[in-house]
Amino acid sequence: MQKLYCYVDETGQDTKSEFFIVVTVVSDKNQEQLRRQLSDIEEVAQTHQLKWHKTEHRRRIKYLSLILERNIAKELVYTARYQKPIPYFFPIIDVLEKAIKKAARGNYQARIYVDGIDRKKAMELTNALRATGISLRMVKGCRDESEPIIRLADMWAGCIRSALFGHKDAQDIVKRAKEESYLRELKS
Repeated sequence: MQKLYCYVDETGQDTKSEFFIVVTVVSDKNQEQLRRQLSDIEEVAQTHQLKWHKTEHRRRIKYLSLILERNIAKELVYTARYQKPIPYFFPIIDVLEKAIKKAARGNYQARIYVDGIDRKKAMELTNALRATGISLRMVKGCRDESEPIIRLADMWAGCIRSALFGHKDAQDIVKRAKEESYLRELKS
């Protein structure tokens, strides 16, 4: 049975944004190896295990540039954006369902880690995903401080949002990631 590990972060709950962006990293590869690679990049880029909005601009751009150069998590990062207003859970369910169905090969079971959700919301998300036919072991809340793969999803969500706000260097990184088939954009 294929074990899929899914790490989810989002941006756009604030009133400034017209869009809600969801990013998930879906992998059946060695999770510890991926964590080590990401931690090494965080050290080189000096992002200090921080989220996009808490990291100095040049460091976050360096982090994502290194991710692309080293092909870390290539084709494992799925993203979609949704016009607001929209209920918080709908985009997360939609992205997870689509990404898992694209990544799954035959018999699978997904384990999902979502940045910052509590147990009650995790159970609601579990029930909603099972209703869509997703084979699911669990949904768990996860803090970005302790999970490099969640921080990767956060960095991409922040970069995509920054690109939508017109920041040239973020636009360049997102464009490059799409051209190199690093990011897999899902239809919302």
